[in-house]
Parts: sequence; structure tokens; C-alpha cells
Amino acid sequence: MTHAWLTGLVRRDLFPPGLVAAMLAFAGLPLYVHTPRYYAEAVGVDLAALGAVLLASRALDSVQDPLIGRLADRWPGRREPWALVSGCLLVTGFAVLFAPPQWGQPLPRLAIGLVAAFTGFSALQIALYDHGLALAERVGGGYTRIALWREAGGLVGICLAALAPVALGSILGLPSGFAAYAAVFSLLALLALVRMRGRWLATAANSHTPRFAQALRAPGVGPMLAFGFVNSLPVAVTSTLFLFFVADILLAEAHAGAMLVVFFASAAAAAPAWARLSGWIGRKSALTAGMTLSVAVFLWAFTLGAGDAAIFYVIAAASGAALGADMTLAPAMLAACIRGGGGQVFSVWTFLQKSALAVAAGGALTALGLAGYEPGTADAAALAALAAAYALVPCALKLLAIPFLWIFVTDPGDSV
Repeated sequence: MTHAWLTGLVRRDLFPPGLVAAMLAFAGLPLYVHTPRYYAEAVGVDLAALGAVLLASRALDSVQDPLIGRLADRWPGRREPWALVSGCLLVTGFAVLFAPPQWGQPLPRLAIGLVAAFTGFSALQIALYDHGLALAERVGGGYTRIALWREAGGLVGICLAALAPVALGSILGLPSGFAAYAAVFSLLALLALVRMRGRWLATAANSHTPRFAQALRAPGVGPMLAFGFVNSLPVAVTSTLFLFFVADILLAEAHAGAMLVVFFASAAAAAPAWARLSGWIGRKSALTAGMTLSVAVFLWAFTLGAGDAAIFYVIAAASGAALGADMTLAPAMLAACIRGGGGQVFSVWTFLQKSALAVAAGGALTALGLAGYEPGTADAAALAALAAAYALVPCALKLLAIPFLWIFVTDPGDSV
């Protein structure tokens, strides 16, 4: 077997896309996690109005991805201006969102900022995935290594994004802290886009762009997209319920930020090991090992209670390591299946990832509400429901995803 590690890829091919991924992750966490709190607490927006704007903007964010993917494949020769415009949209949206609270009317500012930021984020993310695919096609392989650098960069960005708001907020206060965060992000975006200047590649530039349905009907693409959706549901559930579990089950809310850093840092640290393991035993087997590890870890999490914060740090590290397999190997397997229309296929991939988060958030929170759970409750039955939703439901979903992987998904070859 010829390993992907032996392809003609060099570090100067891999580092700039990883930096773009880090920049996107540095933007993504505040966009999807911190914006509601900022507008509720610092700006004073009514929660009902805030929820309506967030729902509408996230619905648009999801449904526009396939259109963005189609446009990306139609204009492959314009990838440099595409990346520049996308980056400017993202930076502008970010600046509008986190400008000082007294600037402008809150709801229009929120809506405009979210639409601009989400559109720029999606367009740049789709271009980045397609660049990796085009790079692999150019050198004749290396899908796993390309995905490793990209996803590891993203994980480093997430770790920085978990730390920076806390650090800046403690020094400057909530509003000024996020304004400073936006300034830091603008500098990071400028650095990342400058490092990628002249490097952007597009798969559609190498061949005739297939129609949307043709791109999805390529052997292996449909099953891999379906698997990606099913396999992303467990982490979507745990992401939605993490803060509730730490606060109400472990009674360790003060540790939440540090636990998140441990989780994502472990994913970044483990990603190279999963990539190497896939070269020895195959990507499907290595991915299965990571999924099995996550099941074992969350079964352990179900046994925890108040005072078990120290043990949960170990669980965060182990589950983060398991996530490294998902983030590195699954996109590489999808990339190896694509036969034209990379932007369109990856737009569906991002759409399904976002849909999984929406389904998990809606389903898990609704079910917990019906079970009588409210944040801060001491009711034993409600807390048991929370523990089961956080730990056991993801296990069940992973155990569904593993046979799906082996029955329906075909990896084109472990040499790629």
C-alpha cells in the first residue's frame, strides 16, 4: 500500500489552508455561540426578538449553502476574488455584530451582521474544502494529509476562540472585549488571506462542471454525505447540552471554558495519530476505532455526578481525541469519492452539518423541556433526563452510525 504521507505535498502547500481554517474557526465560535449572549446582555435585545432573528438568519445560512456551492463551481477561474470578497463579507459582518452596543439599531444591525458573516463564512469554507480536493487531484493523492492540516488548523482556531473572549472580557468587559475580539479577528483574516494569495485552486477548473445531481450521484458520494449527517448528530447533541451538563450535573460551571479547551486541544493533538493509523489499517477501520472510543467515553460520562469535574477533564480529553478521527478522516473519505463538482458536494456537506446541529438543538432541548428540565433545577428525574440526553443518546446515535459506515460507505482507496 502506498501511504498518503508519501505524496508530493510539502508544508508550504498545507500550512496556508490550515491558517484559513483556523481563521474560520476563530470566527465560527463567537458567531454561533456568543452572539445570543452578547445581544441579550450587552445590547439588551428582547429574547423573543433575538430568537426570531437568529432562527431566520440560521435558516438562511443553511439553505444558501447549495447555491453558494453551485456558484463556486460555475466560477472556478475566479477563486482569488471569490476568497477576497468572502473574507471581506465575513470581516464586515463580524465588525457590525460586535461593534459597541450604542452603534446603530440593535435588530437591523444583528440581522445585517449575521447575514453578511454567515454568507462570507460559508463561501470561504466551501472554497477551502474545494481547494483541498483540487490540491489532492493535482498531486495524485494525499486526501487524509490535506484534511489533517485543515482540520487541525480549525481545532487550533477553536481553542483560541474558547480562550480569547474570556481573557478579553475579563480585562475590558463584555462589550469592549468582543470589539477587541473583532479587531483581532480582522488581523487574523488579513494574515490568512495574504498567505493564501495566489494559491487558491478549484476542482471545476480541471474538468467540465457536472450538474448538481450528477455531482451527488458519483459513486460513494451520496452514502458518504448521509453518513456524515448521521455521524455528526452525536457531537451536535453533546455540543448543545454541554454547558447544561457541566453546570447542573457536575456543578462545575466555572470549569466549562477550560474543559472546552481540553476537548478541542485533544482533538487537534490526536488528529495526526488518526491519520497515521488510517495509513496502516485503512480509513474506515481507523474511523470506526475513533467512533468506538467516543461510545465508551460517553458511557463513562453517564455515571458522573456532582464533584466529578476532575474525572470529566479526562473524559473531555478522550472524547476530544475521538473527535479528531471524525474531523480528519470523514472529510478525506468524501473528498476521495468526488468526481467533479467539488464545491457543490461540499456545500451539501456543510448544509448537512448545520442541519444536524439544528435538529440536535431542537430535538434535545424540546425533549428535555417535556421531561421537566430547566436550567438550575434540582429535580432528580429532570437531571437524570439531562444525563441520559447528554451521554446515552449520542452513544445510541454512534452505534447507529458505525454499521451505516460499514454497510453503505465505500472508501475509494487508502492510498488516497
